[in-house]
Amino acid sequence: MPDHTSWFTYLLALPNFRALWAMFNHLGCVDANGGQVAMEAGGACPDGSMARELPNHFSYPANTPVTLEYTTIAVFVVLLVAALVLAARGRIARTSEALVPEGSLTPTSFIENFVEIIYGLIAGVIGKKEARYFLPIIGTCAFLIFFSNALGLIPGFAPPTSNFNVTLACGLIIFFATHFYGLKYQGPKYFKHFLGPVWWLSPLMLPLEIVSNCVRPLSLAIRLCVNLFVDHLVVAVFTSLAFVLVPVPVLVLGVLVVALQTYVFCLLSTIYFQLAIEHAEGHGEGHGDAHGHGHGAHA
Repeated sequence: MPDHTSWFTYLLALPNFRALWAMFNHLGCVDANGGQVAMEAGGACPDGSMARELPNHFSYPANTPVTLEYTTIAVFVVLLVAALVLAARGRIARTSEALVPEGSLTPTSFIENFVEIIYGLIAGVIGKKEARYFLPIIGTCAFLIFFSNALGLIPGFAPPTSNFNVTLACGLIIFFATHFYGLKYQGPKYFKHFLGPVWWLSPLMLPLEIVSNCVRPLSLAIRLCVNLFVDHLVVAVFTSLAFVLVPVPVLVLGVLVVALQTYVFCLLSTIYFQLAIEHAEGHGEGHGDAHGHGHGAHA
């Protein structure tokens, strides 16, 4: 299979998806003289013209194609995780079966152990009470990132987390959620920690804190994207050289990268939430009110 392609590449090349593919990748029909001509229905080019990538100033860097393929794979991962979670939820609902641990590794037992590991990670940073509150958002990112990373180890698939658009979306969710919960816990007092410990340092601390907070989603996105892109590239290169036995050590390292990058993203996200809520005055009372609203919303 060619580089930077997967089974979803061929799916999106079907006639019913061709127009959507062309729109997102800024493709157009160009005649022999280089002039642009209108594209026919279904994404086909008229006779005497061919599909070419058109100038695009909306992507970054400029004229970089926006690959719809990675978005499609991310949706596939979401559906896969949803199916596994529903299976695990069905077993938990049957209390007579849920009380007895399964003797082997099954999708349900894997989901239960995965949630327990993520909960332990969060509780080790911000405590058990807050861990229950922040587990849904951090745990959701953990599931998406882990299964997206692991998908890249299967021949014919590409990890959606090797695309910057996908990882930036995850980073932005954590970024906005951090400030949302910071305001929810502390109210307007949340903005005080942007000004530094003393008022006369505020002209220096304010721009530094703004830059520091704005860099956080980029840091999360770039770290995850680059590591998964390189890991998938290395696996693809060794697999193309020799499909049997030779890629095995690389796949073992790939499994470590899959788990480690998920761990790092969740750990940093938890630390960002801790920094947002740790300045709250009246820790017990303030958090109790916030958790009261939060649990009511979840209920």
